Amino acid sequence: MKILLVKTSSLGDIIQALPVISFLKKKYPEAEIDWVVEKPFRDILEAHPDIHTVIPIEMRTWRKNLIKHRGAIRLAIKTLRCKHYDILFDLQGNIKSALITKCIRAKEKVGTTFKSAPEWPNALALNCRYPLNKKDPISLQYLSIAQQHFSLKPYPINTSLTLTITQKESAWLLSELKGEHQTMICPGSHWENKKLSLPTWIELLKELLQKKETHFYFVWGSPKEEQEALALHAQFPSYSTVLPKMRLPLWQNFMSHMDAIYTVDSSALHLAATTSVPTLSFFGPSSASIYKPAQNNHKAFQGICPYGKTFTKRCPALRTCKTGACLKEVPTKKLLKSSIELNE
Repeated sequence: MKILLVKTSSLGDIIQALPVISFLKKKYPEAEIDWVVEKPFRDILEAHPDIHTVIPIEMRTWRKNLIKHRGAIRLAIKTLRCKHYDILFDLQGNIKSALITKCIRAKEKVGTTFKSAPEWPNALALNCRYPLNKKDPISLQYLSIAQQHFSLKPYPINTSLTLTITQKESAWLLSELKGEHQTMICPGSHWENKKLSLPTWIELLKELLQKKETHFYFVWGSPKEEQEALALHAQFPSYSTVLPKMRLPLWQNFMSHMDAIYTVDSSALHLAATTSVPTLSFFGPSSASIYKPAQNNHKAFQGICPYGKTFTKRCPALRTCKTGACLKEVPTKKLLKSSIELNE
């Protein structure tokens, strides 16, 4: 059995689709499972023990100048056309992935219905289409496509996995661990309005430290986030470490050694869901019921828009709101209540 998954981006969505791998390997232990992904995100998939081959593409780069990249595009199409699969699952659901799905030879091309697809023309490239319950957690939506295709009722899937890292990375990781209780703090996000304010983080962590002595590990992904991490470290110099920028598989292994992880709605949260470590995440302009990991050890705080905006998945003002008040103006006491529940 040869199976292909088409899920090209983005990082958080790719991570949330990983339970599909566990499901397929449970049903077909001997199956060879390949994955088509945008090149910048190949790292985490190449470290997955159950993925046979990662097929990187660069559509984000190509579409900026189709003429300039026509040679690379032709080569990619030729490579894709050489592949033959029993089943292809298009988990992306947009026009871009439909172009990939169209190029690849597969007996069954599986995805969502016209109504459920993020971009309805995607369904034209498929021969098996299934509806989604858009109110389910996003990871369960991806999983339901495969479950419906095999006419199986939803059942618990083990989402924990250990990504492959080098011996050198493993030795460095163990050398960085400090104290009996360890907490990872992931305050960064691509979207400013998904973030807590720096003073809120400081107040929250001070209260946490008073209740239970722990060592904080601050992670970051951009130069601005690094400065924020350093500012947090300056508040807790004896109880914290600013970690260097890490490969995703190393970051995931580091997470597995934590006692708790605090984060906003970001790739960090979804990466943490691949471990058994409990998390507390803070949601404002996105829905915790949709994007929070489904397992019971993941708790979430949902901020409320003071301007009366409501939404199912994401606030329509996510990119334009100038205050981010649904999170940045939340009293720290409310956040603390959720954090105490996590540590009990």
